[in-house]
Amino acid sequence: MIVFVSGFNRSGTTVLLEAVAAASGGAPFTVGDLVRHGSPGLATRLNALVEAPEPVDRGVDARPVRADTPEEYGWLLVDQKVSGLLSSRFHPRGAGLLGRVAEEIKRRAGVAVLKNPSDTGREALLLRCFPDARIILTRRPLAGIYGSADRALARGARSTAYGMALTGHSRVVRLAIRAQLTRPGAALLSLVGRWNLRLRVLGMLRATARLPLDRVAFLDYEELVHDPAEGSRWAAHILDPERLAKEFARSHSFPGNPNPPSSRIDRHLDARWSRLWQAARARQRTAGILAPATTP
Repeated sequence: MIVFVSGFNRSGTTVLLEAVAAASGGAPFTVGDLVRHGSPGLATRLNALVEAPEPVDRGVDARPVRADTPEEYGWLLVDQKVSGLLSSRFHPRGAGLLGRVAEEIKRRAGVAVLKNPSDTGREALLLRCFPDARIILTRRPLAGIYGSADRALARGARSTAYGMALTGHSRVVRLAIRAQLTRPGAALLSLVGRWNLRLRVLGMLRATARLPLDRVAFLDYEELVHDPAEGSRWAAHILDPERLAKEFARSHSFPGNPNPPSSRIDRHLDARWSRLWQAARARQRTAGILAPATTP
């Protein structure tokens, strides 16, 4: 089986990916998979970091870059240019490549667990291309995503080795890093990122409402943080919720951080997002996909 962990950047997908892999007995797509299946140039750049005498982190966070470090499969699609464009989004032309990688992971672990935030809102395409796939779809309030993204950008601008290796020392990325190191540039990047995310959320809301309920779990990052058992039960039709709760609590060790104030438009989008999750969960209970709510 393939399990896609789906959610926007900085919405907790990495820790959820690790928890899903551990709870299912599977394995995630990793830096090592990128090395084995990427181009010689990408493999050389990543190997240099993996084998460096001093540990190198991911830049956006302090996770060390090792062969077993979870990573987004989108970098493989960019490296192979499967869509004909410089894009990390999945394209049906990349199904063969991604399928081969998933089969390799399944041979060694039984379940392949993959993530790529660029494909959030495009889960229907993934389900069509991979008939045995399931989706773990997570949401997080926009203010939480913004706060995490701002911290990640600031950190990544000062720890650039991994980002440069992934992007082949892209000129665009170098310019973005320079901009992030100035106060006006950082403010502009943050503003552009927020409006881009708002538009993507609108598209995701329309697409998600039509997903097959038996193949998708609707999780909430804040629920998982505050009550892993309650947050995990919404994935009971895909994997063992008790194991997921245990593994998420084990994996999630990040300190709480203040979030920026929430705007009116963000509160509106968050409310629509929450209603969609609640409606989908209610339909799953009505259809018998999930157990009905218990009354105390």
